[in-house]
Amino acid sequence: MTIDQNTSQTLLEQLPWLRLSPPIIAIGLAVVFKEVNFALLLATFYGCLLLSCFSAAGSIDELCNIVIRQLTNTDHAAVILFTVLLGSMISVMNQSGGTSAVVERMTGFANTRQKGQVLTWLTGLIVFFDDYANTLLIGGSMRPLCDRLKISRAKLAFLIDATAAPVAGLAISTWTAFEIGVITQGLTAAQIDANASEVFFATIPFRIYPLLAIVTVAGIAICGRDFGPMLEAEQRALNDDQHRPNQQNRFVGTSIWFAILPVAVLVAIVIVGFLRDVDAYRLLLLAALAASTLAVVLPLAGRQMTMAECSASWVAGIESMIPAIIVLTLAWSIADVCGVEQLNTAGYLISQVGDSISPVFLPTVAFIAAAVIAVSIGSSFTTMSLLLPLFIPLAWSILGSADSSVSVDEPIFLATIGAILAGAIFGDHCSPISDTTVLSSAAAGCDHLQHVATQLPYALLIAACSVFLGYLPIGFGVPWWLCLPISAMACIGVVLYLGQRPTEIQNENVVQ
Repeated sequence: MTIDQNTSQTLLEQLPWLRLSPPIIAIGLAVVFKEVNFALLLATFYGCLLLSCFSAAGSIDELCNIVIRQLTNTDHAAVILFTVLLGSMISVMNQSGGTSAVVERMTGFANTRQKGQVLTWLTGLIVFFDDYANTLLIGGSMRPLCDRLKISRAKLAFLIDATAAPVAGLAISTWTAFEIGVITQGLTAAQIDANASEVFFATIPFRIYPLLAIVTVAGIAICGRDFGPMLEAEQRALNDDQHRPNQQNRFVGTSIWFAILPVAVLVAIVIVGFLRDVDAYRLLLLAALAASTLAVVLPLAGRQMTMAECSASWVAGIESMIPAIIVLTLAWSIADVCGVEQLNTAGYLISQVGDSISPVFLPTVAFIAAAVIAVSIGSSFTTMSLLLPLFIPLAWSILGSADSSVSVDEPIFLATIGAILAGAIFGDHCSPISDTTVLSSAAAGCDHLQHVATQLPYALLIAACSVFLGYLPIGFGVPWWLCLPISAMACIGVVLYLGQRPTEIQNENVVQ
């Protein structure tokens, strides 16, 4: 069925604000139903209704066409394959015991509370390839050690939650292809001829919140100081034997190389490929395929797993990525329906607010917008997919009107993109309905609301430093290499000033 484009265009000309309604509906439904997939699907369908002038049959036909376009797009197919192959690699590494062997090897160095916290932070940096794997693996592996050292479950949940997403968002991980993909959508919407992978890596210094989170967590672990609800939780843990060490299945005699080599191969191929300017999507796909294959070969050669066990684990890893693929496809779909050839949501937004936002405030506005949406819907991926296709054209238009020679290397442009990627992670940390927040609580064995309450003051501190000592100064021309160390020192300084070390009270009434 052919959609009556003229009738649809007339409707949008009469009511142009309808062009903004699909992403607004997606956000609203996600908040109301606490379910992202349902919200994205309905919002995309609503966009199809607008395009078909509210023809039910035409809308269904257009929805099918949009979804098919996403799945048949070569770059999208590469992203999907990269995601499932990385999932299979992670699954086999975990099932073979390789990742647990790495964590177990490191636990021998921790015999104090500070060392235990630093070790948890370090393992969070090592398991950089997926935030879910990071959260679940480290939470389960480090829980007995933290119990023995009387580190509270709330502190463990904070250490893994505040490391997982920031590291995955910055490193070569299951996030990489998605983030490059949504940046590509924004560049396309703005009609910018630039390499999305180069833009992605150029934004890393401007992702201030995740960078500060990693540094601040390290500072808290090293100094052993806490404030607010976290100090109270640590005080209780130190004086109350409230956690019983949990028993875990351990892999005996497993080689750490089962985990180290696949990750090393993945990173090496990606680095070499980028240096040789290989196509980003093809490079990620080849790297994931090689790493996933090696993850299977190693335990087979070492007789740690049978072929049937490797096959089952490999397939299980693919299945574990299906929810992420669904979100990816739906995020691409709503970006398509809001694109230049369809509703042109970004174009309308630029026409309405382009003149009212000063370029110097773009990064700050982008960070706050991403934070608010991510808190509301509990999904950093959805936040990125909703905002980047809108803010990239907006930033390009505003900067272009101020300077006709603007390029993608413009700090404010890169900071705006980085602010959305960073703000989405901050909002995710603060949201009680975030999947990683829920997983962190579960993996650490901590009450979920307690985890949210104890983590929130730290997240707000890091966000405040990100805005007032990061994005605002960058907007006024201060270089990032000056903003980052100053904001990091401010975060650590506040922790040292407000924080205290929990003290062990020698009292016969203390529960043993």
